Amino acid sequence: MKDKSCKMEELTEKTDMSAHSLAPQLKTLRDEKIIIFKDERYELTHIGQVLVKNMYPLFETIAILEKDRKYWFDRDLSVVPPDLLNRIGEIGSYKLLEYSISDYMFDVPAEFLDNLKKSKHFLCLLSVYHPVYTDE
Repeated sequence: MKDKSCKMEELTEKTDMSAHSLAPQLKTLRDEKIIIFKDERYELTHIGQVLVKNMYPLFETIAILEKDRKYWFDRDLSVVPPDLLNRIGEIGSYKLLEYSISDYMFDVPAEFLDNLKKSKHFLCLLSVYHPVYTDE
């Protein structure tokens, strides 16, 4: 419904819910004036559009944190600048690469280098000192 109005059949398909299960939620959204039902289709009201637009950053942030929950919640993120931390949902698709420091004390992992070579643009936070990459 974000970009266009939908029939009940489209909503049941997109949400993988039956019409019977979806009906109470749709009624609540109509009662709260978040959606309207017009010409056999459901569509967002102006307020509904504002709500949906502002929900996406939250959903994106939750998706990032849930993907590698142990990684994110076991770390002290207080050292990450707040402006950067507040944009964590913008990370998008990523792959967490973790290596033993004893295996790569003076070498960069091949998979990491391969990913760098394929990238047109990248941002990286490193918390490990590596003598090869100093003062350049």
